[in-house]
Amino acid sequence: MQETTQTQSRPSRRLSYGWMVVIAGFLVTLVAGNFQYSFGVFVKPLINRFGWSRAAISGCVTTRNVVSSIANPVIGVLADRYEPRNLVLIGVLLAGLSYILTSRINSVWQLYLFLGVLTGIAASTFVIPVVATATRSFGNRSAMANGILLSGFGMAQVIIPPLATYLILAYSWETTYVVLGVAALLIAPVAWRLMRRPPRDGPLVERVSAEATQPSTTPPATEDNYTLGEALHTAALWGLLLSLVVVGAGYQIITVHIVAAAIDTGATPEAAAIIVTLSGITNTMGRLVLGTVATRINGRIVLTASLATQALMFLALTRASSLPAFYVIVSIHGLAYGGLVPLMPSLAASFFGTKAIGAIFGMINTAYTVGGAFGPILAGYIFDVTGSYYIAFLAGAIIIAITFVFSLTLRPPRRRTP
Repeated sequence: MQETTQTQSRPSRRLSYGWMVVIAGFLVTLVAGNFQYSFGVFVKPLINRFGWSRAAISGCVTTRNVVSSIANPVIGVLADRYEPRNLVLIGVLLAGLSYILTSRINSVWQLYLFLGVLTGIAASTFVIPVVATATRSFGNRSAMANGILLSGFGMAQVIIPPLATYLILAYSWETTYVVLGVAALLIAPVAWRLMRRPPRDGPLVERVSAEATQPSTTPPATEDNYTLGEALHTAALWGLLLSLVVVGAGYQIITVHIVAAAIDTGATPEAAAIIVTLSGITNTMGRLVLGTVATRINGRIVLTASLATQALMFLALTRASSLPAFYVIVSIHGLAYGGLVPLMPSLAASFFGTKAIGAIFGMINTAYTVGGAFGPILAGYIFDVTGSYYIAFLAGAIIIAITFVFSLTLRPPRRRTP
């Protein structure tokens, strides 16, 4: 009887570890990962303070994403080999330091170094380990867990832009970056504590337990565990990478430029900042709701629906000329984008197994950051040349629509028999 009790209690401890990782991931993405969602409200203050062009300021986001794309594969391999909580601690501390240093800049190269290079390394160092660990813990049902984990980014998009706008108007943009940096430094030890050492035996207890209690129509995780090198030889991985390049470019264009685009139509900074907040609300809803839906239906359906909706919303942005139009369009886009984000690690786990999920997700995240690196700076350059975002939004619609067509052919890989 005592032996039975011990056996029943063991899955509970393993389950709690998986959900502690989710909670830790939510906190670090909320507090330390807010750069990409808050940066848009700093564009106008930086222009007013230094007189830099929009393309020059957008280059900071490009720098951040280029650095992150280089760091992602390395961090992915480290996340498969070493204890993830130490990597998370380093990443969050580095993010906090980068925000504080940014408050002291007086030239554009310092903006690129502190808010570009340092945050690029930091983001890779805390995002990949928590997502890889959660995916390994929940297996092919990880879309829901990653949806909750990554909804920290969505909540940051809800909370940080209006908060940052208030602090900028009441104090200064320098003070605002100090506040963001201190908040990240305070959350670092909390996240480290939550991500205690993982259990020694079977990492997929959550997935097995869930599958034993309810049916799923999601394709089961492949029995084969691909290495990164093997996965790179499959069309399936390159299909996921293509989708993330395009989606990353599109979403970063919106987060960096949508506030300035709305202000150009006559909106006040406070009203324009609400656009990003609404996108964050629907972004969070997409991660939670569609992430859960993806555990019950074929995830490729969610992928194609998300891409189709994003293409339509970019097309609608070419005609947006009023604040209500921006509110509606960006909100719908946020819902579609949010549903795709937690789906990618789950699809990767079902396609390639979880043994090298850190390295594989590192490549997937690299694809996103490569797209995010060039999307904003190209949109800023187009505006500087033409005085409008019309061509940038139209190009985004066309490229995402082409990716949607390719996504219809995405299939799980099959190993060749000897």
